[in-house]
Amino acid sequence: MAKRNKSYNVARPINIDLSRVRIGGNYAAMLRAQGNSGVTSAKINPELEPAHIASEREEYIEKIKNWMREPNWCAGYSWLMLREHYDAYGLTPDEYYEVAKVAINTDPHQMNRLRKDKVSDVRYFELCKIMASQCAFSNVDCEKLNKGTQNGTYKIANLVLDSLCKETADWYVCDAVRGVRNVAREQKYMSERDAAQLLFYMWLIVHNGLVTGVSDKDITEFVDKGLVIPMDADKYIVKLTQNAQKYPCTGLMKSVRLGEGVHVPEFCKKAQGKVLDIYEEVIKREKAAGK
Repeated sequence: MAKRNKSYNVARPINIDLSRVRIGGNYAAMLRAQGNSGVTSAKINPELEPAHIASEREEYIEKIKNWMREPNWCAGYSWLMLREHYDAYGLTPDEYYEVAKVAINTDPHQMNRLRKDKVSDVRYFELCKIMASQCAFSNVDCEKLNKGTQNGTYKIANLVLDSLCKETADWYVCDAVRGVRNVAREQKYMSERDAAQLLFYMWLIVHNGLVTGVSDKDITEFVDKGLVIPMDADKYIVKLTQNAQKYPCTGLMKSVRLGEGVHVPEFCKKAQGKVLDIYEEVIKREKAAGK
């Protein structure tokens, strides 16, 4: 009988014996003696703990991080377990933040698994930066972002567009673009100019109105209002040129739709032509590398 192929698509839940994890010194010991499972609120200061306890703790946290890095049958399975059973893991805010960075870096499309109530506004912004740098923009709490830093939503959305060059799948490009477009259109968490800048940048590099939801009429209106000027086009061309030198841009090139950008101000039309030239250079580079 032929052997069955080994499956790599089975979730492997982590087994952690929390009774062996020593948390928080004398106060936590008292809670354990009382049978109180609420030791999660006790903070750990490794400098005040015996060396062997600090070592055990580091090993425990690293075990959770490694679990987050494992490919599972369902993306975000480990992340989901930590969300649904947060208290059982006994993490301090600092530890949860470190674990969250690993989890989001592993799968940036799983921001809905994050316990936002367990991270500060500033740390939430930093976690969103990890997400955005991987061409993802999903389940974003814009209000919390803006509390984390001034114009936080605009900054993260702009980083997403900068990162589109990294993505090789057009589906993920479209997904990220839709998220940014919806927030920019709403104009609840950013100024009219910032929203216009995002939509123009998106229109310029994606080249597909069906994906961006931005028409030539929209672009003309932005220019007429003074929300987009030639200097903006030059700025985005420079950014795209620099990014295209480092990343494949294939997801963006798959999103190109010829024949658009016809009825727009002249400087916008020229800018789109330059973008196509950049993509053409990328194609030549990839063909040369293939040889």
